[in-house]
Amino acid sequence: MARYGHGLMLTDTRREYGLDPVLLGAIATGSYVAYLAATALSGAFATRLGARRTAVIAGLLAAAGMIVVGVSRTAAVFAAGILVAGASAGFAFAPFSDAARAVPAAARGRVLVAINCGTGYGVALAAPIAILAGAAWRSAWLAFAGLAVLATVWAACVLPSRPSPGASTGNARRDLRSALCQRRALAVLTGAVLVGLGSSTYWTFGVVHLIDAGALSSAQSRIFLGIVGVASVLATLTADLMRRIGPQRTFVTMTIAEALALALLALAPFSLTAAIASAILFGTAYNATVGIQAIWSTHLFAARPSLGISAAMSANGVGLLLGPFGAGVLAGPLGLTAALLAGAAVVAAAGVLAPREPILPQPD
Repeated sequence: MARYGHGLMLTDTRREYGLDPVLLGAIATGSYVAYLAATALSGAFATRLGARRTAVIAGLLAAAGMIVVGVSRTAAVFAAGILVAGASAGFAFAPFSDAARAVPAAARGRVLVAINCGTGYGVALAAPIAILAGAAWRSAWLAFAGLAVLATVWAACVLPSRPSPGASTGNARRDLRSALCQRRALAVLTGAVLVGLGSSTYWTFGVVHLIDAGALSSAQSRIFLGIVGVASVLATLTADLMRRIGPQRTFVTMTIAEALALALLALAPFSLTAAIASAILFGTAYNATVGIQAIWSTHLFAARPSLGISAAMSANGVGLLLGPFGAGVLAGPLGLTAALLAGAAVVAAAGVLAPREPILPQPD
């Protein structure tokens, strides 16, 4: 919710504050800067402070940022809240990935993908709230903040409080340097950058493109993003698909599917049927693609899963950081169709960097 609620309310906030594509891209980029900074720190936080404290930090940042957005009356205050909310997501992945080590190996891959799908679940939950709120978008943000508080309390109750055995900042840095020197790490991190770069155009400008073409109203756009969120649930089965056809084929299939979703939205924004098909494809394929990269990174960083997630999500965050502003600049002279097609090409290119080894956790 904290990370993608901005997309749900984009049409209302754009109208409220008079934001053009360049400014929208700049705000989204700022959010990803905060996300990237938090993600880079999250592995060390989880190692040093433990899963529970790191998750509580994430939850409190989410609630605080969304409250600021909900009470904002100027574009500057609104943007500040989006930045704080964006940082919260960066702290969320690492503690849960460390906690997943307690799950039996046979189910751990599915759990890791489900953790990665958390943003999709959040969008699926947030969409009905946004629809009910209607034009009262500030009330929706405050409701999101209330749910963030509840989620934070739940995390504080169920996550382990102690840091990982043998955890220290020095050990974490040595483990990180050792893993990053591997050639395989370069492939997963470069792929994560490309996926973030291409996907950010969909999250930032997909709804605007559909509304501008007349396919969706403001209320329907929230349903559209809700479909994206619900479709992400299908990505939870990614680990099962990898067991059947292998991680390389699964990854290539999903990057192609995501690229098709972007191209479909770019070329047929006037069609409601095409928009729904694109939402289902994107929600499933994007979360599956990033989920595979999450599993791959924890495989490479087996001793410190939180560092693996932190490294992969940081790389993804670099792409998410550069994508919105670049797409906004491209959309200025060439239009959103060109920006979305460029995103599709970048995601398709990431398919070349698929894992070529078994990456699923093996039974103990």
